[in-house]
Amino acid sequence: MSSGPRIALTGATGFLGSHIADGLLARGHAVRAAVRPSSNLRWLEGKGIEIVTVDLNDADACCAFAADCAGLIHCAGVVTAPDEAAYQRANVNTTETLLAAARDAWAGHPKPGAFVLISSLAAHGPAPLDAPAREDDTPGPITGYGRSKLAAEEAVRQGGWPFRCAILRPPSLYGPRDREFQPLLKSALMGFTARLGRRMTGLSLVDGRDAAAAAIALLECPAAEGPFFVDDGHRGYDWDELRDILGRVAGKNIRTLSVPLGFLRFLARVTGPFTHSPVLNADRLRDLDTPGWVCDGRRLEQTTGWCASRDATTGLKETLAFMKEHDWL
Repeated sequence: MSSGPRIALTGATGFLGSHIADGLLARGHAVRAAVRPSSNLRWLEGKGIEIVTVDLNDADACCAFAADCAGLIHCAGVVTAPDEAAYQRANVNTTETLLAAARDAWAGHPKPGAFVLISSLAAHGPAPLDAPAREDDTPGPITGYGRSKLAAEEAVRQGGWPFRCAILRPPSLYGPRDREFQPLLKSALMGFTARLGRRMTGLSLVDGRDAAAAAIALLECPAAEGPFFVDDGHRGYDWDELRDILGRVAGKNIRTLSVPLGFLRFLARVTGPFTHSPVLNADRLRDLDTPGWVCDGRRLEQTTGWCASRDATTGLKETLAFMKEHDWL
């Protein structure tokens, strides 16, 4: 176990959280990871990480979790939920509890730690290629998930907390350990991809390992406060670029199949509660019926000096190699 400054981390068993844990260790930090009793510890075991079972809605447990830590990164949360109340419990209430716990645990400390919330571009709302989201925009989330993330951000920014707070707003994430892009890469290996709907002009992408490094940069940079978007420096990809990237990654000539959103909405109604497809989730269908999900990460770069190590071609090639190695394809 590292003898460096200890960082409390929630969501460490997930895709992004596990990469944050690895990045903290690589930077010399000790890591205290909050997990649920049912959590799969696959990406944490054997690394010298202090693993504690914590109910993130339990004030006393969260205070003990944050005690003796030089910072806290809150990465836990839900992306899909049955209703607004469930999003509130998972994404907003836990943030409020952890903020209060950090205040109490760090009270009287001459140099209190920093609190970093992992939010989402969804908290801002859609943005097209020709007008990427920036931090001074007025947010307009369109889904329950986005509204809950914005409410969590407001708890961070409006609480008058006696420690530095920063917020990371990632766009679409992919990378090793993530299964979200598995169908996309599978179809690319078969020579096709799908364009879902016609309105979306493009989207920003970030490899999860780079997003993890961005979160750690916010933790470590004394000047980093408030919200920060993160992208891979490309400022968004349009559909033709994405098709060409998939072709290079898969070594195929990729054909694009257009799938109307009306057809997906019909499938969602027919399958109802029996489907587990993320594409047929009501929030995801709202996400698709927008002009785009593009953000500008230059404020993060200018404030912290962070920059992405991978563009989409490099990151997706490494993701495909990981999936093949682990028999995920």
